[in-house]
Amino acid sequence: MRRTAWLAVTITVGIGVLLVWCVAFAPAWIVRHDIGVHGGFQLAAADRLNAVNDVRVVLLQGAAGLVALSGIGLGAVMTLRQIRVNREGQYIDLFARAIEQLSSEQVSVRHGGVYAMEQIAEAAPHYRGHVAALLASFVRQQAPWPPTRPLDEVDAERSRYTGGLRDDVGGAIAALSRRSMVLPGYSIELEKVDLRGAEMVDHNLSGFCFAGSNLDGANLAGCDLSHTTFADASLRNANLTGATLTDANLNGTDLTGATGIGTPPAPRHAPAT
Repeated sequence: MRRTAWLAVTITVGIGVLLVWCVAFAPAWIVRHDIGVHGGFQLAAADRLNAVNDVRVVLLQGAAGLVALSGIGLGAVMTLRQIRVNREGQYIDLFARAIEQLSSEQVSVRHGGVYAMEQIAEAAPHYRGHVAALLASFVRQQAPWPPTRPLDEVDAERSRYTGGLRDDVGGAIAALSRRSMVLPGYSIELEKVDLRGAEMVDHNLSGFCFAGSNLDGANLAGCDLSHTTFADASLRNANLTGATLTDANLNGTDLTGATGIGTPPAPRHAPAT
């Protein structure tokens, strides 16, 4: 808003200077210059005055055109700025509603909130970092390890969903793995989360941090786990067939019974055209 105000002031001052120049100085100078170029003949006072007035009229007409164009340009700038402000307001409203959905007691509503967050990140790239951090926090709160409820209660709830995770938690991890909201160089912090038995085949989890998490029995076949941190995590009986573990941090990781470690990733074929 301040930049627009300065632009308006600058244009107004420029128009004022232009009008003063067109009325007071330019006409006489142009007439004198034109006479000097074309032989230096003298004009009678009345003829000179008429010439000056004619030049002034032409200059004022041109200045009026410039003023009109400036007004149109300034109006366009202000209109575009208002459009951006309105759009930003819409994003803020959508963001607030998505957060409200994520706080719901119903899994389906929370799952819808995850989807809404992903859509916001795709439509407004400057929100990607915020969305990624919020979804990571959501997973940590909804699937903590160790659980904040009795383990048998948690397991009974999880058994109702395919893929080993509730729809909202699984949806959040899937959204994060699609990288549409992960800023380059940033890590997704999923420390101390309960991902036992999670089906995450072919997920891009590069750079994620699962320190202290429980991924026992998780299916990570074909996953990109390069630069991923599993420090002090448990991957007992996990399936790592074809997973890329380049520069992964496995310090203190329990890999008892894990299968497929070191097997080369399956070739990824480009889709047929």
